[in-house]
Amino acid sequence: MSANPLSILQPGTGLFNTHVTLFDVNKAIKEQMSTESELTAESKMEVIGDGNGFSSRVLLISCNWTIPSAHLPKKLILKIVSFVHIQALIDKGKQQNASLITKEVEEQMYAYFESSCKKMHNQEMNFYEVAGKFNSKTLLIPKVYFYTKLDEKNSNKGFIGMEYVEGSIVRHSYDTCTIEEIQPILRAIAKLQALSLQNPAEISKDLQKIDNGAIFQETLKMMLSESGIKGIFEQCRNLERSRFGEKVDRIEEKRNEILDFEKAFNLNKVVGIKQNVLCHGDLWAANFLWTENNGVFCATRIVDYQMSHLGNPAEDLVRLLVSTITGADRQAHWQQILEQFYSYFLNELGSGEAPYTLEQLKLSFKLYFPVGALALLPLFGPAVDAKLEGMDSEKAEKCRHVVIEKVACLLDDLEKYHKFSKRYFQEK
Repeated sequence: MSANPLSILQPGTGLFNTHVTLFDVNKAIKEQMSTESELTAESKMEVIGDGNGFSSRVLLISCNWTIPSAHLPKKLILKIVSFVHIQALIDKGKQQNASLITKEVEEQMYAYFESSCKKMHNQEMNFYEVAGKFNSKTLLIPKVYFYTKLDEKNSNKGFIGMEYVEGSIVRHSYDTCTIEEIQPILRAIAKLQALSLQNPAEISKDLQKIDNGAIFQETLKMMLSESGIKGIFEQCRNLERSRFGEKVDRIEEKRNEILDFEKAFNLNKVVGIKQNVLCHGDLWAANFLWTENNGVFCATRIVDYQMSHLGNPAEDLVRLLVSTITGADRQAHWQQILEQFYSYFLNELGSGEAPYTLEQLKLSFKLYFPVGALALLPLFGPAVDAKLEGMDSEKAEKCRHVVIEKVACLLDDLEKYHKFSKRYFQEK
């Protein structure tokens, strides 16, 4: 009788303490890449991108093939579902404030993450299956070579093998992008939304694989639960207590008003938008790959579609603008940016009917901002801390100033748009 497989929450005996082995990878390669070639044990593997994500371990593999071929990649990215980063964040949270993470809360978090990691991994696979049929470079979607989903027969070996973009880097929320630099990302989002509105029966049927936000909503509710939101507010105060303390206190007092999930998750109905569009769901700074040439950055790929869903067109825009450009640029130019995005969207639609107007897009941005902004705060806390600890003090201080500026503007606008939202619904 075979022993039960280890939980995905436990360290494994495979590649870099995961449950995935080289045998598992080669099995997927043979089945999905139409080749008899395999990766040898001499293939160099290294962990990259630690601290950029939460639920995966990402490896760069320099491929040594048993049967060399010009059609096989020289390098590839292997993304493995892993609990190691989430565990580290939980442990750090317990050290900083044990009262917020009790044993009961910790057990609830483990149960949630074990379920959600599997769902999100499979959702990303669903997205790639759908998006692969769009066949558009403008979408900036990475090429996927092979993958395995998680199910009853495979409970702990979830992974994706995808293209490696030579020279690509990640720019975090402590980095600053210009408005010009994010234009390719705006075009990609516009293209994705437009393609999801196509009428052909095949596209419509494929989109059924991507549900109407169940995973996205479940994740957001867990993140902003009573225990979760307390931790988020405390982390925000600790960024600069003298500057943020009173403001965070005010926001915390109104948290139940702000966290109106019913309205946030049904925003299209609220503002009269006719049809849901395909959303990335987790469109923040660390999910873009860039190449750099003489100080000029070019966005080359958008990654991590684990929370992709059909939803409101402004959701991705809130996350994108808050996490990439300066807070001052966002406050001064958000309307022009949305206007430019809408022109990209109409251009991609061609003769098709737009399901929403520019005015509805701007209204959605303002109404979604309070919930969306609260959900973004952790991306300026533990996710940043883990990266700054490995920097020299001068660089870390510069990055910290970027974070402080973005968070200060985020908090100002959270209060501003919450007041706007209250007035809007009172008058409606």
